[in-house]
Amino acid sequence: MFTKQELQVIGKTLAQKRDWITKNLNNAEIEKAKAQLMQDLPLIESTLQKVSDKLRSYDEPITERINHYISAKAVSPIRQAAFGRRQELLPGQIRVLVVDDDQLICELINAFLRASGMYQIDFANDGLKAIGAMYDANPIYDLVLCDWNMPTKSGMDVHTAMRAAERYLGTVFMLVTAVTEAKQIRAAIEDGVDDYVVKPLEQDKLIKKIARFFPQVKLPDAD
Repeated sequence: MFTKQELQVIGKTLAQKRDWITKNLNNAEIEKAKAQLMQDLPLIESTLQKVSDKLRSYDEPITERINHYISAKAVSPIRQAAFGRRQELLPGQIRVLVVDDDQLICELINAFLRASGMYQIDFANDGLKAIGAMYDANPIYDLVLCDWNMPTKSGMDVHTAMRAAERYLGTVFMLVTAVTEAKQIRAAIEDGVDDYVVKPLEQDKLIKKIARFFPQVKLPDAD
């Protein structure tokens, strides 16, 4: 068991390492180590969150700690705020990251989104590049549409890395996948994936799923 002072030192050290990695990711001098550093970032973010949670517990009254332990899982304030913001976002304000190693799928999704007024769209053709794009993004993405099965990093790997960053707790993550096995899909939803779209893609199904989270989005021919 770490003391409060030890946790503070650990947290400070991890935060410094995270900030150094984020600042130097595009530095040509560390190109060979970039892949490993990208893998380290989600772990650092996750550990920092645990350290932060533990430090907060030192400052909470015992009664509050007990109530928190026995109560139902609370909705993150970040997710609550994101939900409220999504209700008002116009299609043109939604920042989207499309992740797929199939260029034709990327072009198809791009066409579907633009037809519904979404044009702030970035693309990544593998999971590792997607993670890098998310960490570099400012402001963050509101919606991530990600293929499940990809080389290097899977869609679930991308999801795990995204949720490890506190600022992405409220981002909508949807898997775009050929996987139809109920057990796999259920496991993904239980891990925090917001929804999924099955390939081959159909415009109305994709846009209707997006509209569940962004009510201002409509089908192109909708009134």
